[in-house]
Amino acid sequence: MSWSWDDVKDVVGKAAPLLGSALGPAGGAVGTLIASALGTDDNPEAVASAIQADPDALVKLKALEREHERELRRMVIEAETTRLTEINRTMRAEFSADDAYVRRWRPTYGYATCITWTLQSLAIVAAIIGAAFVYPEHADKILGGLTALMGAMVTMWGIALSVLGINISSRSKDKRVTAGQDGRGLMEKLVDNLGGKRSG
Repeated sequence: MSWSWDDVKDVVGKAAPLLGSALGPAGGAVGTLIASALGTDDNPEAVASAIQADPDALVKLKALEREHERELRRMVIEAETTRLTEINRTMRAEFSADDAYVRRWRPTYGYATCITWTLQSLAIVAAIIGAAFVYPEHADKILGGLTALMGAMVTMWGIALSVLGINISSRSKDKRVTAGQDGRGLMEKLVDNLGGKRSG
């Protein structure tokens, strides 16, 4: 297996969640810190091998997280600030676009998601009714297939509903900005407040 810092992040995060969170956005910088603590080369492959070979590796990572907690939290906040800045830049570009569909893709996605959810729910109900009353002799096969299908749909709907939630939040922010209100979310206000305190 070819390891990347994202792969290592998942392993590290199980023992040291904050360290893993910082490893995601900061990548090599935190990777260097981890490699130094484990006494290995500064690359994902070497770090992953050291974690697997050393029974005390996760204990060392927990200690490293405690030692650099403040700096790691700063890295996570700065990465989140950068991410939110990029999102806001994209939203402003969409909001000011001349193409009407660019401005309306979020509502369109919301309607499409709701329609798809409704149709799939009706199909599931129809399958259950069919298994119970129309084809009771094939109920086991129908319900077994339905269970497998619903299991496969969990990941798809998890992604779809996550995107829908982000779109709803962004749409609400657009309306607040248009009304002349503060469009920042809670995380953005927190980041700005922390930044103001540090500069002060």
